[in-house]
Amino acid sequence: MPRIRALAYRMVPHTRRPRAILMGDDILAKVGGYVLGNLVISAIAGALTFGWLMIFSIPYAALLSIMVALLDLVPVVGSTIAGLIVAAAALTVSLPLCLCTIAFFVIYRFLEDYFLVPRIIGRAVEVPALATVVAVLIGGALLGIIGALVAIPVAAAVLLIIREVWIPRLDKA
Repeated sequence: MPRIRALAYRMVPHTRRPRAILMGDDILAKVGGYVLGNLVISAIAGALTFGWLMIFSIPYAALLSIMVALLDLVPVVGSTIAGLIVAAAALTVSLPLCLCTIAFFVIYRFLEDYFLVPRIIGRAVEVPALATVVAVLIGGALLGIIGALVAIPVAAAVLLIIREVWIPRLDKA
């Protein structure tokens, strides 16, 4: 990775290279914050699922919770697939528990999308909460799962470029 960065920085004119290096390092820090934020949210999903499964004595609670945490890393469809698998496991206990488990995942998904992601990831990459939600919606609509995955880091990079390049140029004009 350092060689790729060095090569990319060599393509920038010498007079602007220090600023490009600072901006590049800032963008990489934001991408790192995004990855860390995703890991935190996935851990929360796994922990809450484990609690739900233990309360209602659904078999294989630990294994299912780990699966939920891992699938939660997949944007848009990961937590939905995980919820369906856990609901199928809950169906082995009873139909009402299966329906309650589906409701649990619907409520959790709503809270994750509109509360956790904007606050945890938005704060990690310094993107406002509303911009986080809008970026994911636009990225998902344009490029599907991949678009939703890269939407927040791209939004962070765009906001950084606007703040560091475009606004100073407007101030000089």
